[in-house]
Amino acid sequence: MTYKTISETTIAEIVIKKSRFICILMPLNQIQDIETGRDEAKQKYPGANHYCFAYRLRQDGSLLERCSDDGEPGGTAGWPMLNVLAQKDLENIMAIVVRYFGGTLLGTGGLVKAYTRSVLSALDKARIIHMEYSQKIMLTLDYNCYGSFEKHFHSIIADITDIQYADHIKLEIWVAIDKLDDFTAKIDNLGSGTATMELCEQAFIGRKQR
Repeated sequence: MTYKTISETTIAEIVIKKSRFICILMPLNQIQDIETGRDEAKQKYPGANHYCFAYRLRQDGSLLERCSDDGEPGGTAGWPMLNVLAQKDLENIMAIVVRYFGGTLLGTGGLVKAYTRSVLSALDKARIIHMEYSQKIMLTLDYNCYGSFEKHFHSIIADITDIQYADHIKLEIWVAIDKLDDFTAKIDNLGSGTATMELCEQAFIGRKQR
């Protein structure tokens, strides 16, 4: 199980015919984050004319997709924003575009382009990560095995979250579930069976894409 999202909240601003469009991209973990994110945007950018949003959130195997024009003409704000997120194949993400009207009407086509461009500008700044459903493993190695471990297991491991150096090297690592069998087989051959591993919890872990 994998999906793409952003690693952290990202903000970008563009100005079109004196109207300010401020896009806030944020990762979502649960449905409650949506209302919290909207409230925070209104607090940070008070007095705006519109607070349009779109989100894609996967829960219990289903993908929830919602958007709002928040007073803009129907289909000119929320839907273009959602379309960008969908085209980029991003999940567990919310986009909020705050608009301060500059006095010049953009027309329906101009609004679609403006809200699309606003989200794209924020995505250009965002750090995209590939989330993999992974197994946490506590791994113990002899020191003479560590060099081979670094060389041959780099492409398999999603993340190394802790390393302890004592009589042996103890690592806290995450391995994608679909790579677990391959990892286990290779560990069994590492150091003639001297390496040991303990399986812990499972969770989604991010692997950076750029």
